[in-house]
Amino acid sequence: MKVNKMRLIFPLWLLSIVMSCVTVNVYFPAKEVEKKAGDIIDDIRKMETPPPTSPSGPQSSINHLKNLIFNRNLAYAQRGGDGSSPAIQNLKQQIRERFPRLAPFFQKGVVGEGRTGLVEILNNKDLAPAEKREVKSLVEAENRDRLALYQEVAKSMNITSDQIGKVQRIFARKWQQSAERGWWIQKDDKQWVQK
Repeated sequence: MKVNKMRLIFPLWLLSIVMSCVTVNVYFPAKEVEKKAGDIIDDIRKMETPPPTSPSGPQSSINHLKNLIFNRNLAYAQRGGDGSSPAIQNLKQQIRERFPRLAPFFQKGVVGEGRTGLVEILNNKDLAPAEKREVKSLVEAENRDRLALYQEVAKSMNITSDQIGKVQRIFARKWQQSAERGWWIQKDDKQWVQK
């Protein structure tokens, strides 16, 4: 009878050992997040350039027709056809609209691109009280929208909430790459340097 119990217990014990050794690797789509972050940031920070002037007459009609045919994908992407959710589109729009008001503070070194994907106030000593309030308000709104953007991107890509930090770090690198020369960025060692 003792032998029968052993025959029954041993396979269960062995199975429990094998099962405890199995680890689950959760896939994180780093390249896809990098591409999406780059596309979003490029769209937010792109500078609008006026369309080139073209000659009038038959040649201009041909050029216009070529542009309609060959640039339809560009127009589709500008309308939000890039697979982004309405929430992402809304957040991008809010950040894009805020950017011209925030850019001068980047240029003056008042704010910088932090290593966590958030904007940080670095030096506002020389600002008037009204400007200090303005920059504080802009940074708070920017960071609130950025955090929401990271969560929405993760959600749209089926990335679990415990991996949003990875999404945020990828965006941080992309924000810093898009920073203009002379803007302050924070390195991984927490040191601030001018780009």
